[in-house]
Amino acid sequence: MPKLFPLLLLAATFLSGCETAVNLPEPAHTPRIALRYLLSTEAPGQQSASMLTFNQLYVSNSQRMFDTRPLEGRPDATVELLDATGTVVERFRQARNQGGQTYPQPSSQPGYYEATMNFAGQPGHTYTLRGRLPGFEAVESQLTMPLPPRIARATYVSRAPTDYGQQRGRLTLTLHDEAATADYYVVVGTVYDTRDNIYGTLLSDDTDNTEFGSVGETFTLSTLYNGYYNSLAPYPDSNVNGQQINLSTDVVISGAYGGLNPPVPAYLELMVLNLTADAYKFYQSRQRYEDTQDNPFAEPAPLYSNIRNGYGVFGGMAAATYRIQL
Repeated sequence: MPKLFPLLLLAATFLSGCETAVNLPEPAHTPRIALRYLLSTEAPGQQSASMLTFNQLYVSNSQRMFDTRPLEGRPDATVELLDATGTVVERFRQARNQGGQTYPQPSSQPGYYEATMNFAGQPGHTYTLRGRLPGFEAVESQLTMPLPPRIARATYVSRAPTDYGQQRGRLTLTLHDEAATADYYVVVGTVYDTRDNIYGTLLSDDTDNTEFGSVGETFTLSTLYNGYYNSLAPYPDSNVNGQQINLSTDVVISGAYGGLNPPVPAYLELMVLNLTADAYKFYQSRQRYEDTQDNPFAEPAPLYSNIRNGYGVFGGMAAATYRIQL
């Protein structure tokens, strides 16, 4: 018992110290514009709804650290896209409701904008994004659009279905990588039925604990959905720059229909994106930030930003597609 008493005293002292209130000074903060926009080599009028949502311009502003009010978007922003000559090639307005549907995010939620000039970025060209909000310092960012991915070939081999009847297969993809540039690839798979309607999404399947990738790196299909931070899995060419890249993964088709005369999957369409370096860094940092949530021992995970005088990201992507009959 005598040996236990010092330990109890030490514990009591520690616990009493935990109840001490410490006043921390709030760091100085200058409110700044925060925005997110990805420019594509496909015009908005040719993009799918999921791509429009993924690329959609969103504008908000920063808040001081101890401000507990919900952070909301701003409906009063003026944003323009300019080419290398200074000519305005795209303007934006608040997202609108169209026939009961939202385009592509709810206009009832402030901060979402849509393009008005149906502009498509050109590979190798430089563009500048400028944004203004009343009472805030104007922001600006610049990028050079990447080259489209060069898809050499892709194959799909069927495998035994899942216990729930979902179709499965093995997907292989070969890319010719450009030696002169750093490239960051994202692969998205969509399955269509015999009427060219979307049947479902192609997802990487790790239920068999198989190894992904054939070049020593993990390869996972992505989904274009900003709501989930782990939905984007970029593949950098860091270790294979200028070489032929062979990627493979087990996949499962997410679409499942019952009842009479269900649709029949007819073909899958692979969309391969090449991201700008800033877009890659932003989404990687956002994943790290999300991974640290609710972990008091995690290292700080600040979000990457390339917006001058503000926060957020202006990124670009070039797209290429490949269709495989099922």
